[in-house]
Amino acid sequence: MKGEVVEKSLLERIANKDEEAFRTLYERTHRRLYLYLMRLSGDSDLAEDVLVDTFTEVWKSAGKFQGKSAVLSWIIGIARNKMLKELTRKKVHASVDDYPHIVCDKQGAHFKNLLNKDLVSKAMKKLSPEHREILDLVFLHGLDYQEISRILGIPVGTVKTRVFHAKKKMKEIISEIGTVDHE
Repeated sequence: MKGEVVEKSLLERIANKDEEAFRTLYERTHRRLYLYLMRLSGDSDLAEDVLVDTFTEVWKSAGKFQGKSAVLSWIIGIARNKMLKELTRKKVHASVDDYPHIVCDKQGAHFKNLLNKDLVSKAMKKLSPEHREILDLVFLHGLDYQEISRILGIPVGTVKTRVFHAKKKMKEIISEIGTVDHE
């Protein structure tokens, strides 16, 4: 909670064009944001470009932050919208609404510790962009379903459904990779 208070304070200072506050917010968030953009696009150059565009937008729009979400959630929302525009322009991604609605189980805390980072990283790369994104937001950024719902502009139930399907697919991929990669 303390970090969120600091980030809100930084954003208020950025709204007043405080460059030091901007540098501090950038340092606190850019790595996580870059990794999110990388997983979303699979393209390091595009991720860097969108990262720059995102922080340019943060600089310009800091005064518009309404506090309805965490600062990081707000920034991720900006980054996501910019990335999706780029991917749409390049016609790289598929529709994110192709998944049937089913009830999600509440498990998942064990996900991070499922297997080693390398195996999880390999499996993440094999997921669809939609599945990578939802797992990234839940498990790597630690956002709750409400925040994800606001970022993606979808109902909480749809977030749960996507998490369920993404976890199921991730387990399948890890199982496949684990048997193939064992030496």
